Formats: sequence, C-alpha cells, structure tokens
Amino acid sequence: MKSAAETETQVSMMLRELIAHHEAMLEAVRDHRRALAVADRDAIGQAVRRQGELIEKIRAIDELRRGHFGQTLTVHEVAAVLPEASRRRVLDLGARLRALIETVRQEQAVVAAASRSLLTHMEGLLRQVAAKLNHSGTYGRLGRVEAGAQIVTGIDLTR
Repeated sequence: MKSAAETETQVSMMLRELIAHHEAMLEAVRDHRRALAVADRDAIGQAVRRQGELIEKIRAIDELRRGHFGQTLTVHEVAAVLPEASRRRVLDLGARLRALIETVRQEQAVVAAASRSLLTHMEGLLRQVAAKLNHSGTYGRLGRVEAGAQIVTGIDLTR
C-alpha cells in the first residue's frame, strides 16, 4: 500500500502533466482558430496534427492513472484519503485542470462552428461555379443547377 506522500506525489505529477498538455491543447486549438480565420490550409493541418499528438499524450496519462488508481476513481476520492495539506494541493490542481478542460471545450466548439461555416461557404462557392459551368441550365437530382457532363458546342461560320 502506498503512503499518503507517494499518493500525493503520483496524483500531483499526473495532474501537472495533464494541465501542461491541456494548456498546449488550448494553444493548438487557438492556432487552429486563427488558421481558419485566414483559411491557411497548412496551418490548419499543423494545428490538427498537434491536437492529435496531445490527445495521445493525454490518453497515455489517463491509462497510467487507471493503472494506479482504478477505472473510475476521481480526484476528490483520491484527495479524501490524504492529509489536509496534501488534499488541498491535489484539489487545487484538480480544479485548475477542470477549468482548463472547460476552456478547451469552449474553444473547440468555436473552432467546430467556424469549420462548419467555412465548409458551407466553400460548398456555396462550388455550387455557384458549377451552375456557371452548366451549359444547359437544368436542375440536377438535388434540385439545384449542377455541372454535368461537358457539352461542347459550336457553329461553323466558315460555310
């Protein structure tokens, strides 16, 4: 059985690592948002890759936590068995992590909405181009003018 000091050390270390990874995640999500604002495809890709890397790091820490403390043990439950000073430090770290996770979620929701908006805008532009390229001006199966097979027409003015 672990001592209270060992338990606090392990939990605090995991919480600090999670906080660091979530701070990096917040920055990556904000980079993603900035890249969307200027439609920088390369920067969007870099931000998405960075977020994926951070998710894997967070997942690894969570697996370690489950290995040490069980599947469903919460920070409050771990802190409950610690002495008062240790309990307060662990609970403070847990509260900081929870607040950071909520901020990341809010920023991710903004990025998701911006991504949907950009996608809708691009689809609209493509539909407009397709409509201009449709020589016959007929509607497709989806009820809008779509680019179909290219029809090459011409008039011989030499005869």
